[in-house]
Amino acid sequence: MNAETIGTIVVALGGNAIARSGDDGTIKAQYGRAREAAHAIGGLIAAGAHVVLTHGNGPVVGNIVLRGELASGSVPPTPLYIAGADSEGGIGLMLQQTLGNEMRQRGSARTVVSLVTQVVVDADDPAFGRPTKPIGNFYSAEEAARLRAECGWVMAPQTDGRLRRVVPCPTPRRVVEVEAVRALLAAGEVPIAAGGGGVPVVELSDGSLAGIDAVIDKDWTGALLAAQLDAQVLVLLMEADAVYENFGSPQARRIPSLNVAEAERMLAEGAFAEGSIAPKVAASAHFVKSSGGSAVLCRAEDLEAALEGRAGTLISA
Repeated sequence: MNAETIGTIVVALGGNAIARSGDDGTIKAQYGRAREAAHAIGGLIAAGAHVVLTHGNGPVVGNIVLRGELASGSVPPTPLYIAGADSEGGIGLMLQQTLGNEMRQRGSARTVVSLVTQVVVDADDPAFGRPTKPIGNFYSAEEAARLRAECGWVMAPQTDGRLRRVVPCPTPRRVVEVEAVRALLAAGEVPIAAGGGGVPVVELSDGSLAGIDAVIDKDWTGALLAAQLDAQVLVLLMEADAVYENFGSPQARRIPSLNVAEAERMLAEGAFAEGSIAPKVAASAHFVKSSGGSAVLCRAEDLEAALEGRAGTLISA
């Protein structure tokens, strides 16, 4: 793929893009990760690509919720959708600033703009009756019981036996501000939109919107945003260098390319880990199937090589 001829590319940074396991979690460390991502994406923009950037909010939104919990005796509780909006603004600023600096160093006058973006979900989505998305801290059984009673949280056991809060993860249906994103693209600017999966909202009978407590999967929102923008390519940046079958086992096999039928078959067979790579493959396959475009999954540092077919995993029709 040639950046100048691709058209619109939606690049989705993974949830741990600016706060990875092993980092100390400070703002300084997060800015360091943001600069790494900005360098790779800046090269793509400088080569002539029309890029829309989106991102996860991984540990960041959990930390916002945790701060609220720790300060619960002093400040009113914050709805989860507001915490999501806060994370979208904070992470958006870091990416906007670092990518803007990168573009200036490359001699580009293009402006990077972050949009706090609403994403419509169905109020009757079955996910609201079956919370599955873990967020925030890990708790002992005693701590989890207290939070269930005091906050009404749903808690679920994790692999290490501790418990964690789980929240609804509904299917995204529509990115509300997509026309603003399109206008920024048409003006030659670089939009950052739908961070953390976007702020979940429901549409009321009079057409107005209202926030609802949930966390939308950012890979599925990225795929939806790409489809609404008629993008030719969806790129999912992640920590792994490619998609692997049976990742982490002695039978692990790197997969350089998949077509949609192969991806759907392997998903059905459970070849990909749930909660990590499986949603990325599923969202990518859905985008390719619904749009006729292509999806690329790779590390940020391999972005250029992956678009040229020399790294990562390509999912095509």
